[in-house]
Formats: sequence, structure tokens, C-alpha cells
Amino acid sequence: MARGGTMYARAIRHAAARASHLEEANGTEPSDVSRVTCPYCGSEFGLEGDRNRHVSFYALCHARHECAVKGKVGQKRKREYEVDSPATNVMDRPAPAKHARIDKTALPIAGLSRHPNALPYPGPDHTPDSNSDPVLAGGAVNGYTKDGVFVERFPVRTAGMAMSTRQTGKEDLRTYLDACGKLGDRDLFETAKVMMTTGLTGRGRTRQLKAPAYREWRRKGKEVWGTSDALVRDVDQLPKGPDWMEVNVPGGKGRYRRPHTLYMRDVLEVTRELIGARRFRRCMRYAPERHWTLKSRKCRVYNEMWSGDWWWQVQSDMQNKNGTVVPLIIASDETTLTNNLRGDKAHPIYLSIGNISKAVRRKPTKRSMIIIGYLPVDSFDDVPDDSSRQQYCADLLHRSLDEIFKPLKKVSSEGVLAWCADGCLRHIYPLIAAWVADYPEQNDIACTTQNGCPKCMQQWHGRGCGGPTAPLRNQEEARQALRGYRLTEDVGMLQRLGLKPVAPFWDGFPELDVGRALVPDLLHQLYKGMFEHIRDWVEDLLGTVEFNRRFVVMPAAQGLRHFNKGVTRVKIWAGRESRDMMRQFLPIIVDAKAPPDFVRLVRALLDFSYLAHGAQLTEVELSRMDEALAAFHKYKDVLVNKKDKRLGIVVGDGGFDRIPKLHMLGHYTNDIRELGTPDGYSTETPEHLHILYVKIPWRMSNRRNPLPQMVQYVRRLEALEIQRVYLEEYYGGPVGIQDIREFDFDDDEDGRDTGQAEGEDGSEDEEDPYDSEDELEDGVEIPTDRSEVPAASEIYYPRPMTSIARRPTVPNVAARVIASSYGAPEFIRSLQRFLSATTSPSEPPLLVPSHRFPVWHKAVLGHYPLPFAPSQPCPRDVIRAHPPTRDAAGRVSKAGVFDTVLFAADRSCSGLKRFRAGRVRVIFALPQDFAHLYDGPLVYLDVFESFTTNNSSGHSLFSTTPMYYGASYASLVLPLGCLKLACHLAPDFSSPFTRPPVSSCLALTNTRHLLNEFYNYFTFLLLSYWRVVSSGRTGGSSTASL
Repeated sequence: MARGGTMYARAIRHAAARASHLEEANGTEPSDVSRVTCPYCGSEFGLEGDRNRHVSFYALCHARHECAVKGKVGQKRKREYEVDSPATNVMDRPAPAKHARIDKTALPIAGLSRHPNALPYPGPDHTPDSNSDPVLAGGAVNGYTKDGVFVERFPVRTAGMAMSTRQTGKEDLRTYLDACGKLGDRDLFETAKVMMTTGLTGRGRTRQLKAPAYREWRRKGKEVWGTSDALVRDVDQLPKGPDWMEVNVPGGKGRYRRPHTLYMRDVLEVTRELIGARRFRRCMRYAPERHWTLKSRKCRVYNEMWSGDWWWQVQSDMQNKNGTVVPLIIASDETTLTNNLRGDKAHPIYLSIGNISKAVRRKPTKRSMIIIGYLPVDSFDDVPDDSSRQQYCADLLHRSLDEIFKPLKKVSSEGVLAWCADGCLRHIYPLIAAWVADYPEQNDIACTTQNGCPKCMQQWHGRGCGGPTAPLRNQEEARQALRGYRLTEDVGMLQRLGLKPVAPFWDGFPELDVGRALVPDLLHQLYKGMFEHIRDWVEDLLGTVEFNRRFVVMPAAQGLRHFNKGVTRVKIWAGRESRDMMRQFLPIIVDAKAPPDFVRLVRALLDFSYLAHGAQLTEVELSRMDEALAAFHKYKDVLVNKKDKRLGIVVGDGGFDRIPKLHMLGHYTNDIRELGTPDGYSTETPEHLHILYVKIPWRMSNRRNPLPQMVQYVRRLEALEIQRVYLEEYYGGPVGIQDIREFDFDDDEDGRDTGQAEGEDGSEDEEDPYDSEDELEDGVEIPTDRSEVPAASEIYYPRPMTSIARRPTVPNVAARVIASSYGAPEFIRSLQRFLSATTSPSEPPLLVPSHRFPVWHKAVLGHYPLPFAPSQPCPRDVIRAHPPTRDAAGRVSKAGVFDTVLFAADRSCSGLKRFRAGRVRVIFALPQDFAHLYDGPLVYLDVFESFTTNNSSGHSLFSTTPMYYGASYASLVLPLGCLKLACHLAPDFSSPFTRPPVSSCLALTNTRHLLNEFYNYFTFLLLSYWRVVSSGRTGGSSTASL
């Protein structure tokens, strides 16, 4: 083992032993032997390499590791040439690695990349102890988290504490699984799950159970169900979730009588199930916290619900100082049972709790958001009067919600005892904290009219003007007004407050402020809201033909959807399609026709949207969101009157009053301070749950009185999911087929689109063969360029781990073929220049066009967490260099793909000026005869000029032009490890083309290109950080603060 790797491994073993003694002393459970654990904070990882990167890039763990290494250096020098003893510790057991590491000294343990305003971490002289270390102490003490955020614990240490040290014992899973019979066997459970969830009828299941494969099982002595009825009987014997109830709800009457049946569960039992689920014990919080960028507590950080002000305030007002707040997150949305928008409808309602981390709540397979009822739906079409019809619909909704939440009216104030996920008994207080719904349903819940606002007192006139928002609604005033109407039927007070004459379900919850509970809706208010308006405005400005043409010729990039027929022919605009359009929208509108103020307006809305998308936001970033929204309102007048370079798209100054979603954006920053970042309340999560709990159950019914059949299907589905959790806990690892895909909606930047344009063949939605990951299943990681490691006082720059496949895509490609097919005419000359610069003069390279090279069509850049945004996911940039595919006649059947990247060109500069863009033409290695000159993978690039910016243009994007050497592109050969970041260069449509582009593969023939900052969220964060650092702005810990 290399010197650095040996020292690191021994320090890890020493720290692991120390952590093991601490576990025994504290009586905690031992670490899971099936995963690799960080000895400093207890985080678990699937691979040893992931743990090493975690230790290197998280401040607290890195500081502890330096302390451990410092104490072992002297011993290491004495035993420099000794052979390590056989691995006896859990930490030493090798984990199955996907990639073969070339050099053990490339472990990223050189230290964090720091910059002047980065989060400080304890130095090497700091020794954590049980009094100052929140990880080791386990008590309510302040300290830094592994993400470098300073946590201020709630001052009352008994908040959220258990009633006693007594815990529930672990279940005897072996006895339980034996009692389950056939469903206690992993193979038979997988069979049952497939049979019950793939849409087979009863006869189909019986026929399948008599297939030859199952007869072979019987011959081996494994008993299999004989019929579908026997299988269903066993599934019905499994433990299920809370019971369902049928309740008749009184409602309005039309010309004929109809029943209104509510199918519901006991909301208190569902809450107990969630708070007590052991699968959430590692991602649960029981007390509020305040997060800060530094220990000086000058700049707040918001992420999870427990970091917001609402929980802190409720806990402070609670008389029971030992009480545990359980914030209830409700999600409701009416949906159709069929694809026909005018078909039958269902109104499911779901519940989750804010004690569970939002990263888990977003994943449907975790069952952290559970359906609690199907609300009755009636349009009252037989009622001729519009006002009476609306009154009946509102009454039916609130009477149904009153039945569902009736158990909470007493419990929310008095509390109830419940066993929690950690096995302890607590006195919990379930309180409705957040309601996830679209804008019409928000008004229905708050009993407000849609010409106002459900959160504040804003009226119709002036709703789209921006500026300071109106005062928030006084919930007690609304209660008194609605009660007064029921006594006097005087609508004067209701009209003044913008209320509808309804008896609200929340009248019996004095602690519930409905307006405060309505959370931001990124999907309907931004992605499918404001940007649909922007899309229509740009189409009016450019014309439909030109608007579509620009999307067609937009250069391809990995993970970026290509609208090969334009955007106006897309049939269904879901959230993913809108986000894909947003990512390439700003370069589209850069045009001589577009006034600079209109471009600034779109830029401001994009900045606001990308900031609101963040998983962690500081006060500085919230200020930037307010500034971006103010800029939008400042420049929106360009849309009003067609004079003085105005467009005249929006009619009248009051045209923006008709866009309530624009007004709702003004509440975002205050809502984030109250309840955490919006990614924890995405309406895409309940919309995906509609598939599991509405669409599929309805298809499994006989369509006649479907709701009871849907409830029965949901009961069986949950029984199988509960059984799967037990099997996984007993056997370890996933059991059975994971037929429910885990979506992480807000971070889906590389997801493929699902919508098709009218008349298209679906080519947009087919998986790109160049993106296949089979090539890298058995890959090699290229060591990071250690010369790029910044000093502690320097600006952060990406230094990814580069991976390629162990076997080349094409093993022998002649140099002349590379020059012609891959578009690399200067291949030989550029490679000779590279070898001359890296070898001694006595070894001149002799290369001819007949030499053959191994060529790869793809490489991967694996990025580490950004130190100024550590909670953001770490992306993988896939760099493609694939020549065109030709058929037997020599015609191009598939266009080539050559991605663009950033590489360090001038290390004396800072920020983006340090880098240049290059178009990757070929990824290759030297032939075996020349391997002694350089044995690593290389890359041939078409080079671009240095980046420049023009602040007067309105878009503030960096621009560049191709660099020429004579009549051809300037080219360069570099080691593959010099590539730092994938990027997207979009054509500048305001500059002339050398020839008119007709497809995306020719779009880079433009004389000037724009660096698309909104290509993905990682790029946006990094470029925003460089902008802020270069401007000298100081403050928080993430994008806006450095």
C-alpha cells in the first residue's frame, strides 16, 4: 500500500476503535456491518471510496481525521516498511468497488478547498470531546454538523425528550416470519408481490402459478400457492396499516338525492405509525433547531422543517416542556381516474410528518407519506344556480375534512403518548403545520375567493404590482367573521375580508393558522405557472416558427432534453418538460428583437426559480430572491404598452393582476423562514402518489362503485410493503422487485422526458444510446490532478474524479479515421506537440496516420460536494465523444455527439477566467508502443477563446468564440484528468452565423456562443459563487454568501 494510503487506513482503524468504545459506553447499537461507516460522525456509505471523499470534504470529519493522522505520524515513520497486518476490523473489510482505483495516493485527503468566506472548521489542534462535540455527546448542545452548519439547539433541553430511558424491545423477526408461512420466504414473497402488483387478474394469477417454473419449486419441496384465492388469503393475513372507515357526509342536495361517502383512516393512528416506524430512526428529529452559517449567529440557514421559525415558536409556546411537536404535512389534490379530463374524479388526501427528513419524504418507496382518505367528489351539475353549486362543493369539502381531522381537536392541545422510531415513549402533540395544494385548492382550504390571496389581505387590484405584500390574514378575525355570518347571514364582513360563506373545518383548531400553513408550490406556480406565461410571451415576440427553430438547433448536451420539433408541439406540459425548457430558455431569447429589459425580466425570474430550488438557503440567498423578484417587477412594464421599445404583449397595467401565481411568489421567502425550503413540499410527490393510490387501483377495479375496491387494493399493497420492510430488516438489503421507482423530483436534472410533440415518433423520449452506463460498469478511475488543489485561502474550483471504462469502446482506430470521422483533422500534429512537451528531447515522437489508438466514446466526471453548498447532490458529468453512425449506404443515421467541457487554461486567473471551453472530439490512449511516453487516457479538444461578459446586454451570460489556427479550429491534446466540468454552449442568436444552422449538430458554427449558466443546478451554483466572490460580497455559506 502507498504511504499516504497506509497512514490513512491506520488512522481510520484507530478512529473506528475509538468510536466502537464510545458506542459500548453509550449503549448504542453497533454499526451495520453490511455498510462502510464514517468513524467520526456515524454516516453510512455503500463504498469505501464514498467514505473517503466524505471525510475529505466535510469540515468536522476532516478536522477529526487530521487529529487522528497527526497522532499516528510518528508511529507510521517507525514502521514505514512494515507490512500491514490482516484486516480484523469491520472498517478494514473491502467493499465491492465499481471502479478499480489506479493509485491509492489519489485519496482526496489533502484538505478542503477553502476561500475567504468559506465555513471555518476546527483546526488540527482541536480535539473533540463529549462536551463540545454534538455527535459524541448526543445531548442538546450546540455545534457544527457534518455539512459545516452551526446548529443552535432549543434552549429547553427537555423538549422532544423521551418520557423515560425504557425502550421497546426489538421484534423477534424470525418467529414472525415463520408465522407468516409462505410469505416469510424471500422467493415466495417476491412471487406474491409480482402477482399482486402487475395487473394480473385472478385467473391470470392462477394460470401463472401453474407454470413449469413453479412446478420445479414444488419438486424441490418448496410449497407454492395452488390458486389465486390461496395467495390472496395469505396476503390478507399480513399486518396492514391503520383501518379504513366509511362515513356518510352531509352535503347539498340537487334535483336528486345522492350519497356522499367518505373513505378515511384514523389520522391519529397514521401519525403514530409514522412517528414510530423504526425505518425512519436515522432520519428523525424531535426538537426544533436553528441553523447558522457561523458560530457568531449572524446569518440563518434554512433547510428542513425543524430549522424554521414555526416549530421553534410552537415549542416555545408549549406549556409542557417535555412535549414533542409532530408537525403534520397534509397534501390534497383532486385528480381524474382516467386519462379523460372530463371523466370521473377522486380526491385523495395524504399525510406525512415534518419530523422525517425531506429527502426521505420525497421517495414514495419509503412510505413516509401515507394516504388517509378519499374525499367525496360531486360537481352538483344538476344545481342550476352557480353560487349554490359552489356553496355545496365547499360545504362538502369542509365537512369531509372535519370528519378526518376530528381526532386531532383534543389531542393537538392535550397531547398523547406514542412510541417513537428510536424505541422511546414521548408525549407528542400532532399539529397541522403545512398544507401542500395548488392555488385553487389553497383558496378552498382557506375559504377565500380566488380574486384575492389565501395568505394575505391583498385584493384583486394591485395584486400583480409587486412591492411590499399586504398584511397576513388574521385567522381569529376570519373565524369571527364566518361565525357572525352563520348567525346574521350578513355578507358585508366576508366581502371585506375576501371570504366565502363556509363553515370551515379549521374553526375547531385555534392553534391552526391556515394561511401560514399554505406552502410554496414550485410546480404549479413556477415551472407550470410563470414560465408558461413567459413561453407565450416569447412566442409572441419571436413568432412560432422562429421560436421552435431555436430549440431545434440548440446544441445537445448530456442530460439536456432536445426539443427536435420545437416546444409548441409538445402535447403534455408536466413539470419535467417545463424544467427542461427553463434550462435552455435564456439563450433562446437573446435576440436583437428582444428589448434588454425583457431579457433582464426573464433572467430575474430564472434566478428566483433556481434559488428557490435549493435544498439549503441562507438569509443572503433569501435577500437575493427578493432582489430578483423586485427586478422582475421593475422590468415587467416592457410588456405593457407598445411604445418606447415596449412589446404590448400584456394589455393594460392591470394585466398582471390576472396572474395570481406572480403574487404568490412574494410569500416565498417568508414561508421558507417559517417552514424550511420548498423542495420539502413539492406537489410532484402527491401527484406521483396518485398513480399508486388512485390510477392503478382504479384500473384494478371493475369500474362500478370503484372506491371500496380501490381501498381493498391499497390495503393489500401496503401489507406487501410492510412485509417487505420486515424482510429487508431481517435479511438485509432489498428484497424482491422494486417496482415503485424512487423519484427525487426537484433534483431530477438528468431525467428523460415523457411528453411527446404532436406528430412525433417519440424520438425525444427514447433513451440516448450514448448515455448508456454499461460502458462504465467495470471502469477505471483517473487520479485527480493534485496540482489543482487550492490552498486554504483560495477560491474553490472543481476537481472531479474522472472515470472511463476498463475496455475501450473501439480498441483500434487508425489516426486517419480519427481525423475524418471524429472531426479531428489536427490529431497527429496536436498529439505530437503534447508528447514533445511531456517527454525528453531524446525521445521525439514518431506518429503516422496508420497508427491505431484505443478510443472511448464516453467518460464520467464525478464531482464532490461543493463546500459552500454541501447539502446539494453531487452530479456526474457524462462526457460524450461519439462520431456519426452511418448505414450500409453510407448515410448518417445518427448524428454524432461531441460535448463541451471546461478545462483550466490560465491558473493565474480566478473564477471563470481561469477556464476555457473545449469541444471533446475524441477520448483515446496511446498505442502500446508509445505507452511508456504517457500511459493515461488523453482527450483531443477544439479550443475556444477566453470568456468575456457584457453587462449591458441584459442576460449577463459569459460569451466566447471558437479559436482558429489558420483556416481550422485550434486544437489541443490534454490528459483526461484536466477536464473539470461539463458545460453547455448555446448559440448567440443576436450575432451572425457563418452559415445558417439547420440542426443542433451545426449550431456551434455560430461566431459567438453563450455559456448557459442554467444548464444544471450544479453549474448555476458554481458560477453564482464565482460571481459573488469576484464582486467581494460576503455573508452566508452557500451560493449567495461567498
